[in-house]
Amino acid sequence: MKLSAEQIAEIVNGSIEGNKDALVDTVAKIEDATPNSLCFLSNKKYTHHLKDTKAGIVLVDESIINLPEQLTIIRCSHPYVAFCQILIQYFDYNDPNHGIHPTAIIESSAKIGQNCHIGSHAYIGNNVVIGDNSKVFANSSIYEDSKIGQNTSIRSNVSIYYNTQIGDNCIIHSGAVIGSDGFGHAPLPDGTYIKIPQIGNVIINDNVEIGSNTSVDRANMGSTIIGKGCRIDNLVQIAHGVEIGDNTVIAGQAAIAGSTKIGANCVLAGQVGVGGHLTIADNTQFGGQAGVNKDIKKPGGVYTGTPHNAFKEEMKSRVLWRNLPEIEQRLRTLENKLNNNAKSKNG
Repeated sequence: MKLSAEQIAEIVNGSIEGNKDALVDTVAKIEDATPNSLCFLSNKKYTHHLKDTKAGIVLVDESIINLPEQLTIIRCSHPYVAFCQILIQYFDYNDPNHGIHPTAIIESSAKIGQNCHIGSHAYIGNNVVIGDNSKVFANSSIYEDSKIGQNTSIRSNVSIYYNTQIGDNCIIHSGAVIGSDGFGHAPLPDGTYIKIPQIGNVIINDNVEIGSNTSVDRANMGSTIIGKGCRIDNLVQIAHGVEIGDNTVIAGQAAIAGSTKIGANCVLAGQVGVGGHLTIADNTQFGGQAGVNKDIKKPGGVYTGTPHNAFKEEMKSRVLWRNLPEIEQRLRTLENKLNNNAKSKNG
């Protein structure tokens, strides 16, 4: 499908500079674009690509100036968001899967909504409820008493344990395990362990996306809760009884220990580790590999390092660490001078 600059400008509420009749039928990165490509520029780090790009249309904001005359641009307030709007409306993957595959196993007590897809060799357990327009792809299993909302996509090879609740408009990517037992084992006098039954569940609210090979453990008692709008990357571990507030983002290889409460609108970068039984305030941000070992009660803080420290303080410390060899040498030089002076006076 071909889109004109005029059509795109109307969709993104932007203004055209250049050829309003320019046409595109694909999208691309600015450095790889061809004359039939739409691309965007929101990071000034890549402004130099504007001189050489062959893109048919480029989305930019008001801060981008001194553009080549031959380039057709559309100015809008948020180019990346505008680009995503166009992607979703015209270029997103259109899943062709519909209906129930004959090899799927669906227990008689399960309730499947209208216009659902159940893929090959999928298993739908007793008393499972799946809302309208949802999809369960090949080889995924949803066990008894679980509830899946409307317009939710469970990709291939996902395991959803019993009594799990997943809301509307969610995406659970391949290999994820939702509702597996929390890590609960009590030590015995003889040095062995007894397993503590994990009798709670997992509740995932609306508009959540969970990446591939991520584990969300069921609570020992009560619920592990993922708030509305959360975005959880691949290879993330969320332990039993954790509660995550709305619209929090967690990047790959992060891990959150049991019973910790993460606030709303927080950001955890890659490989962040959060200890157990902690409380993290709303709007908190953690840099990559931060190790969080204490409560954070003040909202809006930015932290990094292990153990975690305020970002600015940690950066100052790292400057000192890098200079430690030089500082040590200067101290040794001063010590030698002081010792020599002392010897001279006593000599």
